[in-house]
Amino acid sequence: LKLLIIFAISLIVLFAFKPWAQIGAGERGIVLNFGAVQNKVLNEGIHFRIPVMQEIIPMDVKIQKARTDAASASSDLQDVALSVALNYHIMPDKSNVVYQTIGMEFKPRIIDPAIQEVMKAVSARYTAEELITKRPAVSAEMQSALTARLLASNVAVDAFSIVSFSFSAKFTDAIEAKQTAEQNALKAKRDLDRIR
Repeated sequence: LKLLIIFAISLIVLFAFKPWAQIGAGERGIVLNFGAVQNKVLNEGIHFRIPVMQEIIPMDVKIQKARTDAASASSDLQDVALSVALNYHIMPDKSNVVYQTIGMEFKPRIIDPAIQEVMKAVSARYTAEELITKRPAVSAEMQSALTARLLASNVAVDAFSIVSFSFSAKFTDAIEAKQTAEQNALKAKRDLDRIR
């Protein structure tokens, strides 16, 4: 009976201190010794820890999506409203560095400002018309700039796409008027050729 009581107390103490941590799929474990981030990053699975001294913080390293809207200006000073989608993930082997330098709020601290800055910088190099006609080049330039910028913070860019461009009502009306004028000129030229 005495042995059973000792065993039961040992189990209660064991579960109270919880000397293990479970890291789920798509996560990495950040090891803290008395709050200090360690160099070791734990992979998925169950890991033992020293109670009281060690704490294991799980960090998601799966691909995540950020959708951001920004107002910018083209090189011909047209107002442009952009909406982009970015797929990214924290580099698994550097998750402890990300936790130590940025914390868990990396999206509002690093990713959103980087997207805003890159969108404004790249769109300012193109005219409003070029933003539409050279959309793949604009998208590739934005992705390249974002990749370089976020890599410094141990964030990898998986995919980038421009969801939408929109311009001021005046500019949109001017484009429609230009298209109509070009169509009317083409029609007039055909009519003239037919008359000849």
